Amino acid sequence: MLGLAIHTSGPELGLALSDGASVSRHQVWPFGRDLAAHLHTCLMEFLEGKPWSDLTFLAVAIGPGGFTGTRIGVVAARTLAQQLDIPLFGISSLAALAESRRQDLTQSAQPLPHLAVEMPAQRGDRFGAIYQLTDDALIAQLADRVFTPADWEATLAAWPHPYQVITASSELAFTVPHLLQIAQRDWATGKRPQWSEVLPFYGQHPVD
Repeated sequence: MLGLAIHTSGPELGLALSDGASVSRHQVWPFGRDLAAHLHTCLMEFLEGKPWSDLTFLAVAIGPGGFTGTRIGVVAARTLAQQLDIPLFGISSLAALAESRRQDLTQSAQPLPHLAVEMPAQRGDRFGAIYQLTDDALIAQLADRVFTPADWEATLAAWPHPYQVITASSELAFTVPHLLQIAQRDWATGKRPQWSEVLPFYGQHPVD
């Protein structure tokens, strides 16, 4: 089993590769607006001579995040998965961030809280999601959506479980190994999503 994850939902490119055992590495490049120009070259170099046919599945960050970057990553991942005829896992950018925090929290002896992950959106709104943490999983209790500030604050005020709030920045490519870990768990449970099922989550139209 060899999985490749692509994260382009911000100004950076993040790639991660793992077979769950001996091979495990990731890298982030701060390309900004030049991301599309470098994506193919970085993919080829990152595979270090491994043929595309060695890949068992792909994972991609579907947003929320930047409109252009998210679209570039999702289109590239869909195209590769279709050509290689392998499963493609579309993973929320907020879920990947929550997964990185879950792994930190499992090192402590304290009960695991819920995580409320927020990110600034256009026109003063916020992207938000709430996840339940367990020792070996991440469960979406409130899936990604766009809130007005008042609605998000009301949602948190009414939430019946203890939670921590994480505010995401636009630079989330560092979570690409956690994105891959979520996909690996889903793969292990027998999930095999088709490329056509994976769509970007923009939340808002990029133009007023």
